[in-house]
Amino acid sequence: MAYSAMEWSAGGKMDKISTCRAAYLIPFLDVLRDIGTPVERELERAKLPAMVEETPEEPISKAFAVEFLAANEKREGIDDLGWLGVHHHSMSIFSTDLLTALMPMPTVKARLDRFAGLSELEDSDVNIGIAESDAIAEVFCDVVQPKELKGYDIAEWVQVYVLIDIVRSIMGKGWSPDEIRFKSDFSVCDAAREANPNTRFLSQSVHTSIIMPSSVLAASQLTCGAAQVPELSIPDKRHGTENLKRLMRPYLREGTPKIEVLAEIMGVSPRSLQRKLKQSGSSYSELIETTRFEMAAEILAASDTPLIDVAMTLGYENQSNFGRSFRRISGISPGKYRREVIGRERAA
Repeated sequence: MAYSAMEWSAGGKMDKISTCRAAYLIPFLDVLRDIGTPVERELERAKLPAMVEETPEEPISKAFAVEFLAANEKREGIDDLGWLGVHHHSMSIFSTDLLTALMPMPTVKARLDRFAGLSELEDSDVNIGIAESDAIAEVFCDVVQPKELKGYDIAEWVQVYVLIDIVRSIMGKGWSPDEIRFKSDFSVCDAAREANPNTRFLSQSVHTSIIMPSSVLAASQLTCGAAQVPELSIPDKRHGTENLKRLMRPYLREGTPKIEVLAEIMGVSPRSLQRKLKQSGSSYSELIETTRFEMAAEILAASDTPLIDVAMTLGYENQSNFGRSFRRISGISPGKYRREVIGRERAA
């Protein structure tokens, strides 16, 4: 059974769904592809979007992703897929918005604090914090995961390495923590130990965390005094029906996802999902149509992509179906919409 942090609140309103940006899965796909794994086939088997690499900014089910990695680690006989994946990881995998917010911050602690406040841009349900005692700092990045979910150790590697990369953005690429602690009970591979010879690894810990001297938190980097620190916040669309629509987006590039897939992501039956959508004043078919419309409007406004290519990109059978659907929502054709957008931009 897939795990989800999504909950139904009173009145049938949809709350948060457990997701992460698709970008976090991509380094692992590179590792699997390098050893000959039929990645696209395995993604489809795991009910993940087969074209996930083309939509790194979109959210995917974190449970589906972790279970996909665990299954392929076992199938391919890999000792520590988590380490291999994060070995390819860097801060460049962060969203542009997050990087823009982090880099003006002058100290390690300021960047970690900023990341803690904006982590939902990357992952829907992490808990990040710093605990200091006797000149030692423990920086933790915890996620509530059910015990039955396989692959938790793989996810933990990502959790510690996002913290390490933030510290390294000031301390340099050669920096390593004194300790890396995991909640899981697993054996860290030799390659990870060799790459971090001065780091102690602990398992079955209270937190997923890194340990370092408190003095590291105060380490600073010269920044431009005039730099403006962006005031970012977590947008409301990360929750409820808008979150479900965002989850649909990668799938719609391949066709129309079955309601069973989205229902499983959310941990409910298809009938329950339909009922809750109805209570929210919508339906599954309406969500698909409006999500496709929003994606089409973005493409039309940002590029001169031919209409037939827009239609094919969004999973329409043909350009005529695309035109009818777009007109049903907007009242105008896709071509006229594009001309009006261009006209407004030129007037401005």
